[in-house]
Amino acid sequence: MIKMMLCFLAFFAACSSIREGTTRSIQKDALMAEEIATTDAVNAYEAVSLKRPWFLQSRGPRSLRPPPTGQTTEYPVVYLDRLYYGELQSLRQIPVSQVKEIRYLDFNAATLQFGTGHSGGIILVITKGG
Repeated sequence: MIKMMLCFLAFFAACSSIREGTTRSIQKDALMAEEIATTDAVNAYEAVSLKRPWFLQSRGPRSLRPPPTGQTTEYPVVYLDRLYYGELQSLRQIPVSQVKEIRYLDFNAATLQFGTGHSGGIILVITKGG
């Protein structure tokens, strides 16, 4: 029993990502306004490319069939305040001054929250007014 508790505590301590001198943890799937403010980014695309570049990467094909014409299914798509906004380049139109958080949803989370057709995942941008 004691050995199991020690393993649990070691696992919990290893999973903690709180940096020294801070009270908040850094979430790998979310980028908050406070962290964005530490950059020189002007728009959401720049903020993501500086702090969470893996949000912008292709997840590879999810099927042996080619994607429908005109549709890029392997890259994440952008949702702004929970509404479809566009492809990755649309992040360049969102000023960081308006961003509250930017979150990456993988295929499973995107399908659960927004339905099918998001094989590359979703970059969800929540604005301060949204």
